[in-house]
Amino acid sequence: MVATIRAPRSVNVPRRPALRRRAAALALALLAGATLPGSSLAASTTPASAGQATLETAGGATAFPVFTDALSAKLTSTLAAIRAKNHLPGLQVAIRFPNGTVWDGHAGFANVAGRRALTNFTLFDAGSITKTFVAALTVQLAGQGVLSLDDPLSKWIPDLPFDDGVTLRQMLDHTSGIFDPFMHPALNNAIVGHPATVFTPARVISYVGAPLFTAGQGWSYSNANYILLGQVIEKATGQTLASLLRRRFLVPLHLANTFLQSEEPISGSPATGYTYSNYATWTLKNVSDGSRYVPYTSLATAIGAAGSLVTTADDLARWALYLYRNKVLPPALLSQMLDFGLTAPFHPRLPYGLGVQRRSLSGWGSWGHDGAVEGFHSSMRYFPGADGMSIVVLTNSDHVDPDILVKAFLDDVFPAA
Repeated sequence: MVATIRAPRSVNVPRRPALRRRAAALALALLAGATLPGSSLAASTTPASAGQATLETAGGATAFPVFTDALSAKLTSTLAAIRAKNHLPGLQVAIRFPNGTVWDGHAGFANVAGRRALTNFTLFDAGSITKTFVAALTVQLAGQGVLSLDDPLSKWIPDLPFDDGVTLRQMLDHTSGIFDPFMHPALNNAIVGHPATVFTPARVISYVGAPLFTAGQGWSYSNANYILLGQVIEKATGQTLASLLRRRFLVPLHLANTFLQSEEPISGSPATGYTYSNYATWTLKNVSDGSRYVPYTSLATAIGAAGSLVTTADDLARWALYLYRNKVLPPALLSQMLDFGLTAPFHPRLPYGLGVQRRSLSGWGSWGHDGAVEGFHSSMRYFPGADGMSIVVLTNSDHVDPDILVKAFLDDVFPAA
């Protein structure tokens, strides 16, 4: 085990049969929104100045998360146990406590065959957590008058055959009725069958068929919503999505290990993504195509603005903290993101706002998002209260619900009475 001390930073932010089976698994993964000896296990802690903050549970009670050496040891033990129990090639975890203390942990391999150990700086594909960035940028641009959340999609992208008056707000909260092209077998076969192919947004959107329902009259998760929002943002600003995210969020927040890989090269060492080809023997399958893209070229370029972000757990824990503490958006705009009432009548799998899920874990309410692409699963959860706490878990395997892992660390911080 390795432990280090680093000072917290303050930030000022400007306001074939086998092919078909794999394709089907890819579609299910993109809608998540599924032990190797001798690897490394490490954790590090960033202390904060004295002081405590309270967190509010779903039931309205308060608790005081206090970081101690004993808790650090418990978290490290849980890290090792989780990896062994779930047969994970590797995982990376970051917990940001309300008083500013940060606990980072990692276990396992970034690449199993090469015995390349994970570090806290290994990059993971974050999947649909990307949507939290795109949603925040869209809402920010609306607050600045560059666009309106109630703009019809047709104002920015006219003549789409499936558009029946969809608004940007309905795309953000998945009440647009737009079919998810990743549920189309032909697209999934093309992605899985030609992993080295670069896909464009236009090609992906060409697989969108008739609307599932009249806009605003139902809820259905669709990656097409965010691929199209990326195009809207670029038309409205005349800038690339990657450059906007970098200038407005990544640089000011010091998210130095975060990249929108569909539009910009990454800098750093990414983990290899794995699936299991045989669960009886826990036989791993490497899904990488050997390119710079994670997990592979066709999927990373096809999912684009809906899920191509690569990052670290520490960067995402920081992002959650700043986003949901009004450091990215002013309160009036953040409250629009966190309005779950518009989708409530349609009973989504999890209560959904504008690019944000609400989920209760061990009785604690949280905001955030999960992510899944082939070979990777991720979860970013922020637990609101007087100041709040964020927990992020990233894995380079796609067979385990990452919120189960988040819950395990949460239960260490707040053990049952």
